[in-house]
Amino acid sequence: MTLGPLFSWAQDSKPKLLDKIVAVINSQVISLSEIQRMSSTLEARAEVSPIIYDKKTYQQKDLIDVIIKAFIIRDKLTAQGYVINDDAVESRIRATEQRLGLTRNDLLAFLKSKDLTFEEYFEIIRETMEYNIFASRIISPLVSVTEQEIKNEFYKKNSSNAALSFKYSLTDFYLAESKLIEKNSSKFLATLRDYQLTGKLPEEFKDLETNQLDNLREEGLSPELVKVLKETPEGSFSKPILLGGYWHSFYVHKKDLVESQHCLRMKDQIQQEIFMKKGQAASENWFQREFSNYYIKYL
Repeated sequence: MTLGPLFSWAQDSKPKLLDKIVAVINSQVISLSEIQRMSSTLEARAEVSPIIYDKKTYQQKDLIDVIIKAFIIRDKLTAQGYVINDDAVESRIRATEQRLGLTRNDLLAFLKSKDLTFEEYFEIIRETMEYNIFASRIISPLVSVTEQEIKNEFYKKNSSNAALSFKYSLTDFYLAESKLIEKNSSKFLATLRDYQLTGKLPEEFKDLETNQLDNLREEGLSPELVKVLKETPEGSFSKPILLGGYWHSFYVHKKDLVESQHCLRMKDQIQQEIFMKKGQAASENWFQREFSNYYIKYL
């Protein structure tokens, strides 16, 4: 009796490794094929959910982390009683179709053109809804944006706009150039900053004088001085400027637009930009802390 065919069948019947495990979080396994599928549909995923797929490029570990973060978010929300069920997702999709004037067939055709299945789209929408709740309930309370930050960012964005006119409340610190042993502006500025903290001045600055200037408007100021003041945020010393044989540095107590309508129009946009930037940092810090509470293994 020959064992050839039987032996061959036995070899063929051995289980084959169909996929490779690349990571594990708690009891959930993440496979290589899952990551490869994500990678091949990244453009479509970013179009559907830019808040989740917000990077320009992704390495394999980045995609694994997207899955891990989604797992942690769902786990935390479930513990707090927030569960996004299939009906909620379907309702969101129908609302999107209505808003864009699409039928379900239109949506399916769009997804097919992006090589994205409806099932994948459905889960991306679910994860996006979960992320939005996570951002509003968990991350938002960790982030604050002050009026000062909004104003400083506005001034930074518009410092070169000659059409903007400001008024200032300043303290002018000035010292005759001839009194400085080291003839440079950086020494003058460094000394003022130390003086603000310690209240002490070195001997060569004993003749330092100050002048309080309130509601100072730009009209009539030299272009050089206007430029220096526009570049200086509130709560800061201006870059030293040499005027009439004196080094001047202006501490900006208050800086306001004479015509503030432009600022008001941009305020919400700037606040949102700062909030998103700080929120992203707060979110990353939150995840770094949470990772230690889960069994996570990269393979």
